[in-house]
Amino acid sequence: MIRKYILIAFMFFITVLSSAQSQRVIDSLTNLLKKSPPDTLKVKLLCGLASEYRYNDPQKAELFADSSLTKATSIDDEKGMAKAMHVLGMINMNQGNHDKALEYYFGSLKISKKLNDRNSLSISNNNIGMVYWNQGKYNKALEYFLISLKIDEELGNQSGMASSYNNIGLIYWSQGDLDKALESFMQVITIYSSVDDKKGLAGVYSNIGGVNYYKGKLDISIAFFKRALAIYTEINHRPGMSTICVNISDVLVEQKKYEEALEYTKRSLEIEKQVGNKSQMAYAYMSIAKNYADRQNYPKAIENYNQAIAISKEINAQKQLSESYKAISEIYQLNNNYKEALDYHRKYTEVKDSILNKESSSQIAEMDAKYNNDKKSKQIELLKKEREIQSITRAAEQSKSAFIRNALIVGCVFVLLLALLLYNRNQVRKKANLALEAKNQNIFEQKEQIEQQNTELAIKNKEITDSIKYAKRLQEAILPPQHFVKKLLPDSFILYKPKDIVSGDFYYVEEWGGKVFVAAVDCTGHGVPGAFMSIVGYNLLNQALNVYGLSKPALILNDLNKNISKMLHQSEEDSSVKDGMDICLISIDKQKKMLEYAAAYNPLWIIRNNELIELKADKYPVGSFVGEDVKHFTNNEFELKAGDMLYMFTDGYADQFGGEAGKKFKYKQLQKLLLDNANKDVNEQSKVFDETFESWKGRLEQVDDILLIGIKIS
Repeated sequence: MIRKYILIAFMFFITVLSSAQSQRVIDSLTNLLKKSPPDTLKVKLLCGLASEYRYNDPQKAELFADSSLTKATSIDDEKGMAKAMHVLGMINMNQGNHDKALEYYFGSLKISKKLNDRNSLSISNNNIGMVYWNQGKYNKALEYFLISLKIDEELGNQSGMASSYNNIGLIYWSQGDLDKALESFMQVITIYSSVDDKKGLAGVYSNIGGVNYYKGKLDISIAFFKRALAIYTEINHRPGMSTICVNISDVLVEQKKYEEALEYTKRSLEIEKQVGNKSQMAYAYMSIAKNYADRQNYPKAIENYNQAIAISKEINAQKQLSESYKAISEIYQLNNNYKEALDYHRKYTEVKDSILNKESSSQIAEMDAKYNNDKKSKQIELLKKEREIQSITRAAEQSKSAFIRNALIVGCVFVLLLALLLYNRNQVRKKANLALEAKNQNIFEQKEQIEQQNTELAIKNKEITDSIKYAKRLQEAILPPQHFVKKLLPDSFILYKPKDIVSGDFYYVEEWGGKVFVAAVDCTGHGVPGAFMSIVGYNLLNQALNVYGLSKPALILNDLNKNISKMLHQSEEDSSVKDGMDICLISIDKQKKMLEYAAAYNPLWIIRNNELIELKADKYPVGSFVGEDVKHFTNNEFELKAGDMLYMFTDGYADQFGGEAGKKFKYKQLQKLLLDNANKDVNEQSKVFDETFESWKGRLEQVDDILLIGIKIS
């Protein structure tokens, strides 16, 4: 729920060169630059302009920083070169270009070592640590934070020490050690209070608010957020004010304080309009829309989602666009407006899978066109050869007729000449026959080649199909075996029906720390691409639980969120490809009858005493995309009772078209189906749900992978 509160600390602690965006500062630097200052001062002015523009206009910022580096290099100003590289590193890190940011930071670090500029050395080490932290390389990040801390302690640099302590706290937070994170942040408060650094205090108050939110202490969380907001307002730090307002709004919505939450979101929106940050404006409209939707004020919700859609289209923000389309589809579905619901769901699906579908369709069309073109070329060539044979045959027949006519006219007087001519024509015919035989042989060989190529294509088709079938065995091998699932969850069933040979849906069951963890996961796409993503997701789940020992579902999803783009080696160039997953993850403590859950889009349904309880999911997927805000998931608890029936699922069952009218099955009908059968034996339930699905689908194509998990609490 709390969106990007770490960004506040990140914006401030990343470097001492950082400053609030101010048009007055920009105008002042620009005027100084127009006065043709000395080259060394020009280098500093260009760096200053780059630093001021780096959040709202990164392209202009990079232009100024490049100019500063070029000028510093031309006059051999090493200190200016180090500073320009430092600013270029910040610009690229803000845009998610981590490798390029490291290249500039290490370049600045090298020059600072040569000049023995220990203050710059501390800043460079700190920023290198921040890049590694963003990449999820926590050990490397901690190494550079500690180097920076040691230098600042030797220099007595209180602000630098506070920055390092804060970043060490972020490492503990990322690893789920919230108490140690708070301990580090409290050291930061002590330092900033002593030096009266208000912006620093606001940043660390925000971090403490975020940690308390994850500890489930909402009142304490909102109190610290409001402290941070008061300071940001006092010093007129607009980016901080905007982000804190959204954080406060999200907590208030969770507390059902809708009107108060709306005021904070609108305040954030006004700030973003002033600074021109359209990406954050889209999120602000979405937050307002969710507020209205939660109160069932659907017209106002749709109005604000449409505002977000318009902005998202303008800046090509595919993630905000996808979320807005899906949310409007769900609103129309709740109001039984199935035509509009289907229309917006199709738009959502197109955005979600457009890149993957375009690539796959392009490759298939290319292969099909190549095969058909080759086949047509061979057929045309064969027809040409046959026409050549017919032409030669006609020529021979015509020559024969002419010879006979000439022989009859000349008569007996020219008998000898006729004999000679006959002999000559006979030789010509033999040669023509030999030529025909050679051409026929050539045509026969070409036919053989065409047949061989067709055979090779058939073999390759079979090899590809066999490979996919083998991939299916590999995918099934990573799924928990039935006997293992039954051992941990005796009263349970798993209905698993891939659309293709391999599936983009998968399930996960594991026991750790006396708890049973279960997940239902829907990866981007289906078929082979979805299967690859499912293997990535399964390995990351195993890593989070069995390697890092993360015991709370929300922390596990946060870890997946950060590591997907890292494992797939995504870069800014391919950031438009949205590789991620929708997931519902739960842990069950059988002894305490306590359930913990966290979810991305897919909710958890519990049927108790013939009533359905819905535990809602966060409305964003798992997948930390390059250049976009990192989301954090909500950890929830629920007390179970004997007889409770838990259902986890992906969207394939509800989205299947069928029935007499060829319409979607829909979630409302799925709820009724579950309520009607929840009291039956789990094996009988599985059979009923499978038969219902097949009957509904009829002769229509299955549109997506199907996964439905049922667990009865004894």
